[in-house]
Amino acid sequence: MKKYDKTTLRLFKSQITRFLTLVLMLFISISFMTGIGESQSKIQNSLTQYYQTQNIPDFILKNHNAIGFSQSDVTAYKEQFGEDNVMALFSLDMENDGDVYRIYKYDLENSNINKLQLISGSFPQSANEILVEQGKENLKTYRINDTVQLMGQTFTVCGIVQNPLLINKYEEPSNIQGRSLGYVVYISQHNLFPLPNTDIYISINDRNLFNHYDGAYENYIDEQTSLLENQDITLLTLYQNYGLYSLNEYAIKVGNIGIIFSIFFMLVTVLVVFSTMTRLFDEERSQIACLKTLGYSSMRILGKYLLFVLLANIIGGLLAFGVGTGLTNILYSTFNIQFVMPPSVEQVTFIRYILILVLYIVSTFVVTLATGLNITKNKPATLLLPKSPPVGRRTILEKIPFIWNRLSFKYKSSFRNVFLFRSRFFMTLISIVGATVLVFAGLGLLDCAIAEGQLGSIIYISIFLIIFAALLSALVIYNLSNINISERRREIATLMVLGYTNSEVVGYIFREIYIISIIAAILGIPFGVGFLYFLFNYISFGALATVKWWSYVLAPIATIFFTFISTLLLRRKITKTDMNASLKSVE
Repeated sequence: MKKYDKTTLRLFKSQITRFLTLVLMLFISISFMTGIGESQSKIQNSLTQYYQTQNIPDFILKNHNAIGFSQSDVTAYKEQFGEDNVMALFSLDMENDGDVYRIYKYDLENSNINKLQLISGSFPQSANEILVEQGKENLKTYRINDTVQLMGQTFTVCGIVQNPLLINKYEEPSNIQGRSLGYVVYISQHNLFPLPNTDIYISINDRNLFNHYDGAYENYIDEQTSLLENQDITLLTLYQNYGLYSLNEYAIKVGNIGIIFSIFFMLVTVLVVFSTMTRLFDEERSQIACLKTLGYSSMRILGKYLLFVLLANIIGGLLAFGVGTGLTNILYSTFNIQFVMPPSVEQVTFIRYILILVLYIVSTFVVTLATGLNITKNKPATLLLPKSPPVGRRTILEKIPFIWNRLSFKYKSSFRNVFLFRSRFFMTLISIVGATVLVFAGLGLLDCAIAEGQLGSIIYISIFLIIFAALLSALVIYNLSNINISERRREIATLMVLGYTNSEVVGYIFREIYIISIIAAILGIPFGVGFLYFLFNYISFGALATVKWWSYVLAPIATIFFTFISTLLLRRKITKTDMNASLKSVE
């Protein structure tokens, strides 16, 4: 095996923990981005398919005259939009025993427009049989063979149906000012009770024009609306349908939430990769020097590090696809809390997934390449020498004698070490702050959704945000803590040789990690507030006033908790440090 190949294998073997941590971070970020990102598309594509399958009307005309639409009116509309695209029917909202109900009459079984979905039972076969809209949070529940009194007649429920226009489970506005529907019934053409055609449903010819209320469809509707306007007629479009339009608006909100959080997830992840690879290159200075001495070019040398990042992306990405798809399906199902969801469009789209994976690969390649080229431009002799330690500077606390003079030596030493390597400090700090912001934003969004009420779908999205943000936060802290220990093996070995106990060495190293984490946890709150303010304005939903006090407490506590878990897991790495091997390095 060639020397270069051996060093590549040695890199993966020696950095296996760091590699697996990167894989997990990329897996979490890509899973979240694909899962949330596909949710909006899945909802809107399913809504579009539902519109086409059930032939949902684009226009509903309601006549205010007692005689309703005449046959000549119906004929005129059929000539304008096509024989199969126009349906006349009776519809009226009335009160009965304190409830507002809606009654429909038309050819229920054979209607081509706004097809009713039969949930149970059968369509009416006689004059005294009716269909009833399936029970929801806002609509009464009826069973087959129940009787209903309407307009002085007794009807028997023969079937339960779902009207495509009535998909909101919590509220369905009626035509009676300020009142919501209590139940909906359907009388068939078998009933000879004379009722006028109060409504006309119109479907446009080009059903493919509708694409979840996009610009082309909106423009077409606006053009046609001007032709249908009449002082005796109320014109309703799908933009006035409370359930269908609300579902689309929620899908857009989910998409916007996904965009904002995905960008932040990616920034945090790429920043951690940058920090990881920067410090890895510092550890590998002597290896790079040897390869340069053997005549390898800078790009050839960096190849194994780029492979390190590439494999982390590919493995993390492959694992993420299944989880992301599952997350999309779960989020879709949560909308059933508030809506009668259309049948899900079962289509696997790789475009978004591939684009996200490529974006991560390119981003991590760029930061790795930029950092690596900055190292390889040095001469081998320079790389073989350890980096010169930075010039010591007084910390901020040293300028406050009241605090500084009361600190013990071990704390003074820890604070000096924390601020000694400023670039390392700020990269670590920003990474943990970013992770804290994500957790806080998820908690804040959850508070807002609960305060608004009846937003089960947003609540579940918030919960997933918190889970994924917490996992990413834990991995960020673990990764950076692990790197910190790896970089300081010689220092740890020196302390052990000098007789420091395991507890003293562990305290010395971990004390600095806790200082940075506490600072990051505190800073994460104001930055999180700013992030939430931007998010609420972007999605036109929520307010900072609805964020509960415990979210301001839980987010920093979570950061400290993850730090504690990380240090607990990494304690053994310190106590098992090989003193002889660690001290065998160039002075």
